Amino acid sequence: MKRDTKLYLFITFAWSWFFWIVAYVISRLQGSYLATDYTLFSLWTETWGSNRFLPQLLFSIAVYGPFIGFLATGRFKRLRYNADGSKRFWHYIIAIPVVLVIPSIVLSLITSHYDQNILFTSFGTSLFLYFVSNLITSGTEEFGWRGVLYPDMKARGISFWEIAWKGGLIWAVWHYPAVLMMYIPLGIAVLVPSLVGFTASIIAMNYITNFLYENTQNIWFAVILHALNNTMSFLVVMLFPGTPFLLLSSLMAWVIVGWLEKKYPKTTV
Repeated sequence: MKRDTKLYLFITFAWSWFFWIVAYVISRLQGSYLATDYTLFSLWTETWGSNRFLPQLLFSIAVYGPFIGFLATGRFKRLRYNADGSKRFWHYIIAIPVVLVIPSIVLSLITSHYDQNILFTSFGTSLFLYFVSNLITSGTEEFGWRGVLYPDMKARGISFWEIAWKGGLIWAVWHYPAVLMMYIPLGIAVLVPSLVGFTASIIAMNYITNFLYENTQNIWFAVILHALNNTMSFLVVMLFPGTPFLLLSSLMAWVIVGWLEKKYPKTTV
């Protein structure tokens, strides 16, 4: 493993795990609730002036680990851009997040999980703010995963599929402290399958995002895809609170992987 890669991974994990764990510890000592789904906007509007602000702020800061690792390795000048690829694949950054949630939406509608009291004016505003917040938080992860880890693994001669599962596993494990905070209160019966499903879905999304970045060399496409994918999941949760079908998006991610493998066999070698 290259020195730059080791430095990137060390900084990424150290930064994120430190702030996630400290945020959790402080919230437990305070006896306060630590929300794992807050946007930057809800952080200021819902916790400012309360004892919850500090742990929520630290929890939000934690997500910048991959971006801090990217900055530390000085990769800005190495980022490239493929204009032809961007023209050919730009629609995927919209189509893929939408396709991922279609089964969840359809089944939730059929089983009447729809929230009939939702106000679409406030819903639209919340959705927009969630997307913008994700662009400047979770979306910045892509500078690290695509801007450092993917090209470094590729430079070592690792196959596309091996990069997909190894890099995806690293990406998933990086999330684990935050995921554990979400599911530990629900018990081991929920935690274990949720962790397995989450890991599988991240590996699939790593494949998909690597594919898009490989063909466009456009880091902003990866950022938008990441933010929009999170936003579509948020849309499902808002429209269908309590639906059990959001997990289907993980299966759909693998359906898309299979489709990309078949349609672009020469790209994914």
